[in-house]
Amino acid sequence: MLSTTFRGARRPATSRRQPPSSEPEGGVTLVELMVAMTVSLIILTSLAAFITVFSKAEASTVSSANAAADTRMALLQLQHDIQSAKSPIAVLASSSSYDDTLMLTSEPSGQVITWQYIPSNGELTRQVGSSGADVELTGVTNGDPASGGLPVFTYYDRCFNNLVDDAQSSGAGPATVADNVTVIKVTLAVKHVSSAPYGSTTAVNIMNVEPGLSPCG
Repeated sequence: MLSTTFRGARRPATSRRQPPSSEPEGGVTLVELMVAMTVSLIILTSLAAFITVFSKAEASTVSSANAAADTRMALLQLQHDIQSAKSPIAVLASSSSYDDTLMLTSEPSGQVITWQYIPSNGELTRQVGSSGADVELTGVTNGDPASGGLPVFTYYDRCFNNLVDDAQSSGAGPATVADNVTVIKVTLAVKHVSSAPYGSTTAVNIMNVEPGLSPCG
């Protein structure tokens, strides 16, 4: 007699689901990303503003140093020309011409040197003989002496009387200025010059001839 044994069917394997983890997953949220971008933008903006301010300050310092150096070189050249000049200085067309023009004869070369301030473009030029004028200084802001500006050149006698003012008030001719000058005051107001030893306006007295020994009355 045949006997048949039926085995129970195998149950399919089932996967057990893991319970959700309570720990946060890696990465950042959109809000965190936006906050980080905002903070970075603020930092970059502040850095850019700092660099801009620093660059402007550095450029201003360089401009001031260059202007001061140019002013010093012009004054040194003026000092050399005035102190090596034959006295008296040249007679100009009028007394008022002396405010922005200095004409003298250099020794021992005998060359005529003309310094002139041009208010319209702020240049101080130097011309030797008949050659072209060289620009010695730019950015001069004295203004036009005829309209109340600062004279670049002021002429004094041995008693420190202002010869141009005296000639204009007395009606004397320009030869009075040329014949009696002892000290020439150079006054220069130059853009960007604001540091020692120069201020916004620099004035230097340069002696042309030794003062007389007789007392001033």
